[in-house]
Amino acid sequence: MNVLPVSARRLLGAAFVCSALVGLSACNSSDDPLSTAGPGNPTNPNEVVDPPPLTLLANAANPDYAKTPREFNAPACSTNAQQPRAGGGVYSVNLQSASGHTIAFSVFEPATFNCEKGNPVVLHGHGYGGAREQAPGGLLKRLVDSGAGVISIDQRGFGESGGTVRVLDPDFEGQDLLQILDWAEAKLDWLRYSSNKPVGQRQFNMVAGATGGSYGGGYQMLIHNIDPLKRLDALTPDIAWNDLRYSLNPGAPYGIKDFQPAEGHIKPVGTVKSGWALLLVAGGEAGSLGPKLQAGDPTALQSSGQDLLIRETLLRGATANRFPDGALEFFRYHSPSYWCDAETPGAQTFLQSEVVPGLAPKKPEPVDILFTQGFRDTLFNFNNAWHNFTCYRSLENSKGEKSDVRLLTHQSGHIVPLSPTAVPGLGDVLGQGAQLGLNEIEFQKPAGPFACGELDIQDAQFAFLTQKLFTTLEVAAIKATDESNAFDLLAANKGKVCLSLNDDVGQGEASANSAIWVDESNMIGQLAPATKGADIQSKVQTVQVDFTPGADPLNLLTSAATGILRYPFAPAVLPIELPAGFDTVAGIPTAVLDIAPPLDMVMNPLCNQIYSATAMSPIGLAGLEPGCDPMLFVGLGVNRNGAWRLIDDQVTAIRGFGKRHVELTGVAERLGSGESLGLLVYGYHPQYLATGSRDMLTPLVALRGNVNLPMVQDLMP
Repeated sequence: MNVLPVSARRLLGAAFVCSALVGLSACNSSDDPLSTAGPGNPTNPNEVVDPPPLTLLANAANPDYAKTPREFNAPACSTNAQQPRAGGGVYSVNLQSASGHTIAFSVFEPATFNCEKGNPVVLHGHGYGGAREQAPGGLLKRLVDSGAGVISIDQRGFGESGGTVRVLDPDFEGQDLLQILDWAEAKLDWLRYSSNKPVGQRQFNMVAGATGGSYGGGYQMLIHNIDPLKRLDALTPDIAWNDLRYSLNPGAPYGIKDFQPAEGHIKPVGTVKSGWALLLVAGGEAGSLGPKLQAGDPTALQSSGQDLLIRETLLRGATANRFPDGALEFFRYHSPSYWCDAETPGAQTFLQSEVVPGLAPKKPEPVDILFTQGFRDTLFNFNNAWHNFTCYRSLENSKGEKSDVRLLTHQSGHIVPLSPTAVPGLGDVLGQGAQLGLNEIEFQKPAGPFACGELDIQDAQFAFLTQKLFTTLEVAAIKATDESNAFDLLAANKGKVCLSLNDDVGQGEASANSAIWVDESNMIGQLAPATKGADIQSKVQTVQVDFTPGADPLNLLTSAATGILRYPFAPAVLPIELPAGFDTVAGIPTAVLDIAPPLDMVMNPLCNQIYSATAMSPIGLAGLEPGCDPMLFVGLGVNRNGAWRLIDDQVTAIRGFGKRHVELTGVAERLGSGESLGLLVYGYHPQYLATGSRDMLTPLVALRGNVNLPMVQDLMP
C-alpha cells in the first residue's frame, strides 16, 4: 500500500509535489514537443510570451491521487524511484467488467523505467476473431525497447475475455476499455503524466497512445470518442471503418443529415455485402467460441460468440436480401460516423427488443491520428479512411486548435485472394482465357506491399507514436538508432496524403515511385468529396455513361440469375478516353447513375407499394420484389495486355430502378504505356457472394448517367 504523506498532499505546485514525493531532482520537461505558444500580453497583443514549462512526472508522484490510497501492481517507481527494478516484464490481468464478465489483457512493461518523467503507455487491439498478444513483437517490441509500456487487450467475447461479441458497442466493449484505463492509472506506478492537457479537476493527464488494425483500429476511436478524461494522445488505426452500415450494406445515403433525394432522384437502397458478412460470421464465431470450448467452458455456446442481435441481423439479411433498418442503426452506433456525422440517429429495433443507446452523439475532441488504409481492402475500403480523415482533421478544441491528422495508404488490408490462379498450373490457362474475353472468377487478388511507396507503414506508425508520446530529446535518441526513413518522410510531408499506386500484387516491397504525396487542399473536393453526398470537381471532362441495350451484345447489362450466368464472361465495358498528360486515377470517383428497364413496360408499376410492404415486414418478402429490384456492380478497370481487370478489385453496388448520386469506391492506379481506362459493369460479383437480384422479371437493364474521375496530371518519372 502506498499512501502519500500529509505534507505532500498540501503542496500546491506540481513540480514541488513531484520533488517531495519521490526525491526527484526535476520534473519539468522543456524539450517536450507538445509545448505550445502562450498568449500575448493583453496590453500588447504582438508580444510573444513563452508558455509555462511543461511538467512530466511518473504516476507514483501524481498529485491528482493524493487523497486516494493506491496499491500498485508490480511496483517499479513507488518503492525505490532512484534505483527502479529492471523493466521488460510481461504478465496477464483479468478484471471483472461492469457487465459481469472477465476482461483479459497482457501488460508489457517498458524495457527501462523512467521514474522521473514516467513512461508512456500504448494500447494494442486485435482484429475481429483474433486475440491479444502474449509477448511483444514487431511494432510492440520496438515501442517497449524505446521506453513505452504496452497493454494488449482481448476485446469482449474474444480470447480469454467473456461476454458476447457486440462489435465495439459503446455501452459494453466501450465501458470495458475505459475500465482498463482506470485499472492502469490505479495500478501502474510508472505511467507518464503531463500537464499539457488536464481534464476537469485534474492537474495532469496520462500520456497514452493506441495501435491496431481493423477491429483493432475501431476500438481506438471508440475510446477517444467516449472517454470523458480524454486519455489517448495519439491513435494509429489501420484499415478501420467509418460506418459499419456502409461497410456491410453499401449504397444507401449514410451520414447525411435529413437526407432528401435531389429532384428526379430516388433514395438509394443498400446491398448486403454477403461475401464479407459470411467470412466475418465464421471468423467471429470461431474466435469467440473456440478458446472457451477448448478451455472446457460448458456455458460457452450460451454466453459467448456473436451477440443474438447480430445473429438475428445476419439471418434476416440472408432471408430478406437486405438488413432491417433497426439493425443498421445498431451498427451505426458502433461506428465513428455516429460521432462525426450530423445525421439524426434512428431507433435500434429488433424483432423482440429495442436497444436504447447509453450515449448521445457528440463531436469528439481533436486528437493526433495517423490513419492508414489499403486500396485493395474490399471490406473497409479507402472511402472509410477518407471520411474518418476529413472528420477528425476538421475538429477544433475550445481555443480553435486542431490536431495533427494524417492519411497514408498501402496495398494490403482485408484480403481474401480466393482465385483459381492460386491453383498450380491454372494461371497460364486463365491468362489465355482472359485474352479470349473470359472473366476470372475471383473474390480478389493477393495483397501488395504494406507500404506507401518507400514508406513502410509500421515504420510510420512507430515514428508517429514516438513523436507524440516522447519528449524531443527522447525522440532524437530513438531516431538516432532507428534505421527507417519514416521520421524524415513524415516531417517532410506534413499536410499531404500519401496515395499508393503500386499494383504489383503479391509483392512484399514497393518502389519509391509507386506512390504520390498530394496536398490535402488538392485532395479535398478534387480527388475525393469534401463531404458525404458531394461531388468531386474533376480535372477532366465528365464521362457520359450509356449502356442501353442495342446492337452490341457485349454491352448488355444483365441482372438477377442472368447476372450470375454472365459473370464468367467479360463485364460490360465503357472505354474512357483521357486527355494527354493524365495518366493516374487516384481518389474517389463520384457519379449520377440511373438504372432503367430496357422497355418501360417491364418495370412493375407497384414498386413503391412493394418497397413499403418490405420495409414493414419483420423479415421482408424473402427478397422477392418482382420487376422492382435490379442490381449492378460498377468499378473502374484498366485494359492491360489486352484484357480488362478491375482496379484494386473494387466494385460499387447499385440497386433499384431510378437515378441517384453514387460515391464509387476509391482506387489508385498509374496507367502504363498502352494501357487504357474503362468503366466495368457486372450483374453479379463474388464479393457479394450470396447477394444478387432475386427479381426474375428484370433480366436486362439499362444504365445511364455520368462519372467524375479523380485524375492526377503528369506523374510519370
